[in-house]
Amino acid sequence: MRTWSDSPFEATTPLREVAARGAVIAAENGESEVVYECADHPGWLVKLYRPGRRAEPVDVLERLIALPARMPAADRALIDQSVCWPVTRIVDGATTVGVAVAKAAPEFYVPMRMISGSTTTQPLEIDHLVQTDPEFFARRGWAVPVPAERLAVARNLAAVGALLERYDVVYGDWSYANALWTRGSGRIFIIDMDACGISERPWVESKMWDDPCVTPGSRLTVRTDRYKMAVLILRCLTGMRGPDLAAAYALLPETVRDGPLGDALRRSVGAADPDLRPPVSDLLALLDSTAGQLVRAPADAGRREPPGDRRPHERTSAPPRSSTGRLVTLVIAVCVAVLILLAGAGLVTSLFP
Repeated sequence: MRTWSDSPFEATTPLREVAARGAVIAAENGESEVVYECADHPGWLVKLYRPGRRAEPVDVLERLIALPARMPAADRALIDQSVCWPVTRIVDGATTVGVAVAKAAPEFYVPMRMISGSTTTQPLEIDHLVQTDPEFFARRGWAVPVPAERLAVARNLAAVGALLERYDVVYGDWSYANALWTRGSGRIFIIDMDACGISERPWVESKMWDDPCVTPGSRLTVRTDRYKMAVLILRCLTGMRGPDLAAAYALLPETVRDGPLGDALRRSVGAADPDLRPPVSDLLALLDSTAGQLVRAPADAGRREPPGDRRPHERTSAPPRSSTGRLVTLVIAVCVAVLILLAGAGLVTSLFP
């Protein structure tokens, strides 16, 4: 796995030096025109931006690329292990046209069984963790995540979030798709770091993640990041997605809901003023101190599906009727049949006295 620390690039790299394309990873996706593995530097991805995209001043990206160099060794090690940090600004003449970043390690990819019955290898996203239905995992040939896995992912995400907050780096786009994870260990790998701001960044639209204290179009800060980080932690721990955060909160073990971690999460998502939200470092410390309670949670604690928890794009089917409902239907049917027979008998008597 490549890391920021072993980058072979200078702070800026002419496009011609990384133009030879290996495998194309993505095309026309978000702010990027194409993402491909650099044929001359295996393990490194080149992300070329869409022409005319709205971008922060070049010096913000330059400061971001250089930032790990002034971090202590422990922080830099966390960057190397868990973050797809940009390592060079790719330029075409005087224009910044992209960045180079490390390719995610193979452990962040898993075999996925498709509807057709075939198997393909896909990146394992947070989207695949925040699920409550065991059938979601069964259809893909995966084991249902256990509480220890959920805790590891949430804890590792919080560790990166706390580091970014410490350096006033605003991620702004915490969501289901922008982090990968591994089965078992719960290691994580954050992507799309090149869009981060320092001190602030442009607003990012993210359905079911938007901070209620932020007016659409406003600049984002580390204090607004605290909201999305708390939502991400809550959803990872419980598997509950959707806009009803109270439903996700209800799935936490009672001892956690009523304890310091539950209180901190509640204040993070419910405070009317972003300044009143606990720092991400507080959430990280509480996840560590509450680990035993979270890991000992019942195996199905994150898989129950309260009424109404459906993804907006999913079609819901009619709920199955209960055994009591079926019995009532049967009794009514029998009564109707008896009445019909009696009515028929009366009609026969009237015709043949």
